[in-house]
Amino acid sequence: MRAVRINLTPSVPVGTRIAAVDELKGLAIALILVYHCGAVLGAANVLHGEIGVDIFLILSGFTLAAYSAEMPLRDFALRRFLRIYPSYWLALGLFGYLDKLYLGGPRPWASVWRHILAIHAFSKPEYFSDFADAFWFISMIAAAYIVFACIRRRLDNLSLVFAVCGSLTTLAVLLYQQFNHTGGLISLAVRIPSFFVGVVGGRLLGSGTAEIRFNLFLGLGLLCFYYLTFFRGIVCNYTIPATGIVLAWIGLRPHVLKIPGGRMLLASFALTGVISYELFLFHQPLVRDMNLFTYHVFLKNPEPTQRQIMGGIVVALGITLAISVIVHLSVSRLFRLFGSRSTLRAAPVH
Repeated sequence: MRAVRINLTPSVPVGTRIAAVDELKGLAIALILVYHCGAVLGAANVLHGEIGVDIFLILSGFTLAAYSAEMPLRDFALRRFLRIYPSYWLALGLFGYLDKLYLGGPRPWASVWRHILAIHAFSKPEYFSDFADAFWFISMIAAAYIVFACIRRRLDNLSLVFAVCGSLTTLAVLLYQQFNHTGGLISLAVRIPSFFVGVVGGRLLGSGTAEIRFNLFLGLGLLCFYYLTFFRGIVCNYTIPATGIVLAWIGLRPHVLKIPGGRMLLASFALTGVISYELFLFHQPLVRDMNLFTYHVFLKNPEPTQRQIMGGIVVALGITLAISVIVHLSVSRLFRLFGSRSTLRAAPVH
């Protein structure tokens, strides 16, 4: 079977943190914050800030493929667990407590244990956004880590990667459509290719080698998207523009560094990117649910003005920032605690 062999000089230094990745995470969370805060204010979604989720997925796939492909499975699982679950469980516990205290009582146990395991997005539609609208992303990224763990030794075969991407996207679409799960369909299923775009990019820039084989795997992977487009009415609209944003940022970055204030601008995005996961977890219920609850119940104001809601959003974002910094520093200590192995020290925390 004919194949095309791709050979590049690896440009991802092993064991170093890439500034552009942190900057893009900062951009991604900024887009998401604008999107969610705008929704609270009733503003039009002109920027389509939800595309920030796809940027996160691309960056996640990229860093995994660049840094974690050769890592022992036990160390890989430990790093991914520490990066995702401690911060998530803190957010889950906080909002579960606040909901019980202020917003209508405890959740059903069926929802609680699914959220604890982060499998709620693959369950009943009523659990998809039960604790917080954005928590479905945790289910997706946890599943993506499991898939990556299964294929990470085969990343040199891009045809296989395309086949896995296409088959998983098709399976997710069919199941969500079968069970009339609109949230899972439009939020999760159509975003699966974004993660694999990052995996391919990370493989090429991390190892410098990959191979595209013109075989059944490649054909089936591409046919999946033909089937989804023309027979299921599904187009993965987010992946291409999100990839464009990532590439445009990388291309413009050297020019931004040359302008006055450019370094400071990029540094601000990078610093935000470092705590972007925690910002993602904590911001939405605070800027929306607790913000409006404060006005309706504590301040006895059933119809706050736009300016008042904006003021509440600013306060909520300040609280979110403080919580995110504290949680990120605490989780970072867990990494240092379990970081005595050389394999854990070799790769940066992303």
